[in-house]
Amino acid sequence: MENRNEFIKRIQEKVTLVAVSKNRSREEIEQLYHEGILFFGENKVQQLISKAYSNDLWQWHFIGHLQTNKVKDVVSLCSLIHSVDSVRLLNEINKQAGKIDKVMDVLIQINLSDEATKYGCKREEVEILVVAAINSKNVRLRGIMVMGPLSEDKNETEKVFKEASEWFVILKKAHPFIDICSMGMSGDYNIAIENGSTMVRIGTLLFEWD
Repeated sequence: MENRNEFIKRIQEKVTLVAVSKNRSREEIEQLYHEGILFFGENKVQQLISKAYSNDLWQWHFIGHLQTNKVKDVVSLCSLIHSVDSVRLLNEINKQAGKIDKVMDVLIQINLSDEATKYGCKREEVEILVVAAINSKNVRLRGIMVMGPLSEDKNETEKVFKEASEWFVILKKAHPFIDICSMGMSGDYNIAIENGSTMVRIGTLLFEWD
């Protein structure tokens, strides 16, 4: 039976592992850091602010929907923003990063499952965002982020992740500096890895290991 340490090592041999730490305490986060986790993801700005210190030994990622009025805090605390889905948000990130002389790494979130409840830009908006990011002095485009569909049908999930992988390959070919395809969570990380994910976001599975 695989223990948590073994699971962490196995996943990290394949992809970058981001532990989703929403609703988790500093103590729980520190425990996972000591077990080898180097990246933690928050999806609410208030929780990020309450937990993150500027001298943390690990890196913070922001993985949730980001409002422009909360950008300043996220830029100052995080090393990567997964959820850029509009030029307006991108411009604000560039502005706030410029104020602290930082180049902010970002991912473009694409809504490939066409679900109204999901954030992310539409397919036809991707190129506009890519160009805007490349032309932003204080933003560095690193890749894309995609959420799996709400459906528990594995074929549906695989369809979305396959398309995401195709987008990643196309963008990487045009822009070789792109190196991150963030997709896969606790319930679908295996399908994501099989379909070309380079970064998975796992919360429940890690923190509630039996």
